[in-house]
Amino acid sequence: MNRWFIRFVCLAILLAFAVMTAQIAGLNGTWKLNVGRSRWGKVQKPVSVVLQIQHTEPLLTYSGTVIYSNEETRTFAFDGAIDGREYHMDRSYGGGNITIRRLNSQAIKSVFHSADGRFTETATTTISAGGKILTRQLQVDSPEGRKSWTEVYDKQ
Repeated sequence: MNRWFIRFVCLAILLAFAVMTAQIAGLNGTWKLNVGRSRWGKVQKPVSVVLQIQHTEPLLTYSGTVIYSNEETRTFAFDGAIDGREYHMDRSYGGGNITIRRLNSQAIKSVFHSADGRFTETATTTISAGGKILTRQLQVDSPEGRKSWTEVYDKQ
C-alpha cells in the first residue's frame, strides 16, 4: 500500500476521533437577555428575560421569567433532555410537545408543536466559544404567518 494513503487514513481517523470527542459546551447558569443586541423583527420586544439553566448532557432543565411593558410577567420551564424525544411543555401558545437535539458541541435545535397544531416554534440555541454569550434564533409559524427574531443573552 502507498505510504501516503496510510498516512491519510490515520489522519482521517484522528480527525474523526477529535470531532467526536469535542467538548460539549455547558449551558449552566443564569442568563439575562441583552435587549439591545437582540434583533426583534416583527415580534414585540420584551423589557426583560432572565433564564436559569441546569445542564448535564444530555439532561436539560430550565426556567425563566419574561416581562413585557404592557403585560403581566410570564414564566416558562422545561425539564427533559437533549435527545430528540418528545417532551410535554406548556407555552404561551398552549400545551404541546417539544423535541431538542444536538447540532454540534456548541448548538442545539428545539422544535415545539402546539397540541392544536396551530403553532410551530423552531429555535437554534448556540453558546459562544468563551461560554459567555447564548444566542437563540427563533422562528414561529402560526395562523398569522411566520415571524423570526434573534435573542442574545449574557451570562451573569
